[in-house]
Amino acid sequence: MMKYRNFTLSIACLVLWQCTSTATDAPQETASEASDSASVVVADDQTAAETTPPEPEENYGNFTRDELETALLGEIGGMRGYMPQAAESYYHLGMETGDPGILGRALEFASAVGNARAMQEIANRWLEVEPNARNPHLVIGYQYIEQGQFIRAIPHLEQVLELGGDIDFALISARTFNLEDRQRNIIIERLTAIQSRYPEQTSLYLALAQLHDQSGKTESAQAQLDQARERFGDSPRILLVEAQILQNSDRNEEAESLLALGVERYPRHRLLRYSFAQLLVENSKLEAAAEQFDALMAARPGDVETLYSLALINLELERLTVAESQFRELIQARHRSDEAHYYLASILQDRGATDEALRHFGQINRQSNAWLSAQRQRLQLLVDEQRYQEASDTAGEIAEARPELAPVAANLQAQALISAQEYERAAVVLDQALAVAPENIDLLFTRARLNETLDDFPATEADLRAILSIQPDNAQALNHLGYSLTVRTDRYEEALALIEQAITLMPDDPAIIDSLGWIQFKLGYLQDALVNLQRAYDAFPDPEVAAHLGEVLWSLGRQGEAMMIWQEGLDKDPDSEFIHDALERQEIELPL
Repeated sequence: MMKYRNFTLSIACLVLWQCTSTATDAPQETASEASDSASVVVADDQTAAETTPPEPEENYGNFTRDELETALLGEIGGMRGYMPQAAESYYHLGMETGDPGILGRALEFASAVGNARAMQEIANRWLEVEPNARNPHLVIGYQYIEQGQFIRAIPHLEQVLELGGDIDFALISARTFNLEDRQRNIIIERLTAIQSRYPEQTSLYLALAQLHDQSGKTESAQAQLDQARERFGDSPRILLVEAQILQNSDRNEEAESLLALGVERYPRHRLLRYSFAQLLVENSKLEAAAEQFDALMAARPGDVETLYSLALINLELERLTVAESQFRELIQARHRSDEAHYYLASILQDRGATDEALRHFGQINRQSNAWLSAQRQRLQLLVDEQRYQEASDTAGEIAEARPELAPVAANLQAQALISAQEYERAAVVLDQALAVAPENIDLLFTRARLNETLDDFPATEADLRAILSIQPDNAQALNHLGYSLTVRTDRYEEALALIEQAITLMPDDPAIIDSLGWIQFKLGYLQDALVNLQRAYDAFPDPEVAAHLGEVLWSLGRQGEAMMIWQEGLDKDPDSEFIHDALERQEIELPL
């Protein structure tokens, strides 16, 4: 088998320096000598060409000069930050020469630029020339793990062990939550076999514990952890896996106690404390969570991700001054900037710092998940401030930035205008948007609600009918139209049919159940009405539902219960027009 020399930069530099210095240090020809030489060549060009043999290609070890120059250029490119070019140079050189040293360097560069395909090809080439090399098995195994091909990864990881290396098998179990049981069982079987041969590999116990837990075999999972403790003693990793298993069994309080013990025992273990803090948040123990995040920040002040978690907790605890300062720090550090701009803007908005809030809403990247919510709040804020032209401009900006969101932008603008009681402006926005997108359901709904507010029932019905022509099974439109017919017309049978169709589609929706009860009341089906309205009120004790339930109870002669229900509704909303209308119809006043 051909022998390959390991290549280093120092060898390449030395050889090339020697070549350069030889040429430089050679005695200089005089002008006349150079002239004479030239004249000879010119005079007898044909003879020279016929008699001079071709120069042999220079070899340096097992490398040609071109190969060495390629390697050197790759190194220089890497040092100067030209990583993709360096990676490309080393890839081709490694694949061509098959030299393990070159291939190792090629792997480093391919990894640096994140070229997974190249990494796998380089590793396979390396194994062709050096089957017992540990690193290529490691690379191929990890690449298969990243691709979710866990069963193909295992032989390579086992080979690393056989060659004296170490493997964290929990890298597999951390990615197998969504596997089918059949595949997971194969992995368990393979890892159990490896465990019998390498019982000193701690990570095998942890990986098998997680895999058993994912399969719902809690006892088997715990047995693996018990074996790990017996063999290796307790450790933060064992505690973390055990806490995870407890959480997966909805035993959060036990998991919390375990992690608290872990933090006490290993106070400097960062992941343990971080997991404890996160679990406290899940358990709604924000004050305690804040203490843990404070400890994490004290140990590592520059940890911006921990700072982000702490800022959110302080925001939730309404420590707004502290949260504001932390969000500003995140923006300065350019970490989670979009989220920080959003939350900071919300704080500023609540404080009345409108212009600064708008500025921060406007600085959120349009690709961010927070962007659309930010624009919604931005529009609402501008309308609330009666800055209608800016609101219109903002809606235009949304449409320009994300053309597919043009109807959404118009809808947001219209809703903001409606909430500000700028009904005419809202109507113009909706009419213009629907002229472009006539079948947009959201726009039609918003306009129907606007027309209902304006007491224009024919227009309301037209928009709701338009929705149903596009989506015949739209339960919300069916219910809305049925309820509107109930309260604004005497077309009760038509209303009942629409509402019954809606409740077939959404049988547990309190709003639809309320509509059904109210149309049954209008039709004189008092007992049916009572059952449905009581059910709606139990699920959603809204003043409007209270108004309806009270009227049914009053009609059934249960005046005391009716007055109690109405009073409950007024306690929530003293100005409820629905309850006041009901009281007026019955010509009664509630006692103070």
